[in-house]
Amino acid sequence: MENQIKEVINYGLDDKDEIYDRENRRLYLNDDVDESVLDTLAYMILKYNREDKGKSECERKPIILYINTPGGSVSDGFGLIDVIVASKTPVYTVNQATCYSMGFLIFLAGDKRYSMKNATFLCHEGSGFSFGSMSKIKDRLEFETGQMEKHIMDYIVSRTNISEELYKENYKIEWYMYPDEAKKNGILTHIVGIDCDIDEIL
Repeated sequence: MENQIKEVINYGLDDKDEIYDRENRRLYLNDDVDESVLDTLAYMILKYNREDKGKSECERKPIILYINTPGGSVSDGFGLIDVIVASKTPVYTVNQATCYSMGFLIFLAGDKRYSMKNATFLCHEGSGFSFGSMSKIKDRLEFETGQMEKHIMDYIVSRTNISEELYKENYKIEWYMYPDEAKKNGILTHIVGIDCDIDEIL
């Protein structure tokens, strides 16, 4: 009975039906990006860093984050990005099927970035909404179309081969990409089955 409990803890379903192979450092983002996704994934990445404290980078077992998401909250997504980028234990991201919107940005945080051959990416300006008085709505819109828009552009440009000019040409449209175009733009490092064997992401 005790072994069965341990198995459920180390490889089981949480209340959002997300699967985590915690013992082997395999994490899954297969839902909308929100506060609960941030809390769970950030907690696990920080936990592995605590376990690895004092070890050199080559001694640390990489964390693999498998992604299949339509996107979600920008603030929660960047909270997760900050943890991934700051992690001393390498975090590898894998596009299983769709890395759209905020999922695209999270994917870019990986130290190594893998994609299945038929997976797709979506980079776009996203959407926002505000409630409250007209002045509050105006302030929010100014923030989203000013500081936030530039923040996202700077992040993408810093982690890919996409120039500011190319980004500005495409971000207001639904910019979908298959892995070959994504690799050309420096979005991913390995296409599974072409650049590496599947064993590399298991």
